[in-house]
Amino acid sequence: MRNRRYETVFILPADSDEGKKKEILDRLDGVVEKGGGIRVKREDWGVRRMAYQIKNHQKGHYLLLDFVGTAQIVAELERHMRMLEDVYRFLTVKTDDRVDLEAAKQEQAEERDKEAARAAAAKEAAEKEAAAKAAAEQEAAEKEAAEREAAAAEPSPEEEEAESPAEPAETPEAESPEADESPEAESPEAEEKPEVETPEAEPQEQAEAEEQAEKKVEG
Repeated sequence: MRNRRYETVFILPADSDEGKKKEILDRLDGVVEKGGGIRVKREDWGVRRMAYQIKNHQKGHYLLLDFVGTAQIVAELERHMRMLEDVYRFLTVKTDDRVDLEAAKQEQAEERDKEAARAAAAKEAAEKEAAAKAAAEQEAAEKEAAEREAAAAEPSPEEEEAESPAEPAETPEAESPEADESPEAESPEAEEKPEVETPEAEPQEQAEAEEQAEKKVEG
């Protein structure tokens, strides 16, 4: 039987995990290789909206399988897909009627190298993400521990109250006599002395008085 090139598109549940998807892909690869065909490449088209609901689901995970094989391999591959409950739908189309097997094998080797590089990159990204997550969790744990230690070092309100010195009881202030309320002692200088009027003897009046007295004596 003549080898031809085929592409089979099939749909898995949108929420299929990586482990389940890998198990199905490995099983289909095994069918192709067991029949003497060549699985050239696989493509993951991701989750897409389906034309109509299947098993009450509106979206599905689309994948493509590109391989070289005979019509018998195609029939066996589709038989396995019908038995897989997670395969919603599949469709196989012939893309090339004449195939160079050596060229197909070379393309297969190149595609496998690309797949290995993509897998390594995905693994590295996953490891970096896991390391970043672990570092963030460790930092959060250390911060929480430091906060707990700081909280434990701070005295509680009861301890602060016990350590603080007792405030002295308020004693009534002794009222001191104010200076303006006590009678001021009167100093002798402050007392006003009555002015004693002393007659000032004027020389002229005294002379006249003496003259009049002399006249009376003579008369």
